[in-house]
Amino acid sequence: MPKATTVRFTDEIFARLDQASARTGMPVNSIVIAACLEWMQRHTPAPGVEPGAAEQAGWEPRSVPVPPRWATLRRAVEVAVGKRATTGVYPFERFSSNAKKLLQVAQTEALKAGFSYIGTEHMLIAAIGDAEFQSAKILAALNIEETAVRAAIDKAVGRHKTAVPTRIVPTSRVKVVIELAFKLCAAAGDPKVSTGHLLLALATEVEGIAGHVLKDLGATKLRIESELSGLTEPEA
Repeated sequence: MPKATTVRFTDEIFARLDQASARTGMPVNSIVIAACLEWMQRHTPAPGVEPGAAEQAGWEPRSVPVPPRWATLRRAVEVAVGKRATTGVYPFERFSSNAKKLLQVAQTEALKAGFSYIGTEHMLIAAIGDAEFQSAKILAALNIEETAVRAAIDKAVGRHKTAVPTRIVPTSRVKVVIELAFKLCAAAGDPKVSTGHLLLALATEVEGIAGHVLKDLGATKLRIESELSGLTEPEA
């Protein structure tokens, strides 16, 4: 009969697992299981097999297939919603110009802060950084200022200033937010994913840092949705 167990990790270890998940596309649970199986093959071989005997005989453990990495947020979008559309247009092109800018700013924010990954918190900072964004207009209507957002994020994640990394990848939660933004856009019947859809997706994905910060600041999913529905002009 199959047995189950629960493993608890420190925040630091889980953050490293989340980064590994973002780099490989594998779920955190799969990474943990693969690591355990590899350790067992090395240190607790099957009965009758001496430790190291398999390697001495020229046998090597079967490697675990690794999905393609996400090199950029554009790649994260492609992974989230599938390969190219039949028209030959990348799903990334289904974002409004401002939404594309938001994603670029999020990547810049992560780099400036010295992070090796792009998190939902970086997307939230980007969402309020340009007054022309639907997301910024919605947050302004809810009386939420950029200084309050940054302070709440600093409190949630702590200050993290290191050497600027040469390459960063989106976290698995960013992928979920992108998926949600596309679904919310489709449900509303809108032609392109806007910064408003991205903000609503950040509030919908309640487990992310951005979701917690928005909730603490009073920007609930329902309030954001209400303000978004009141914006009649399409986003650039």
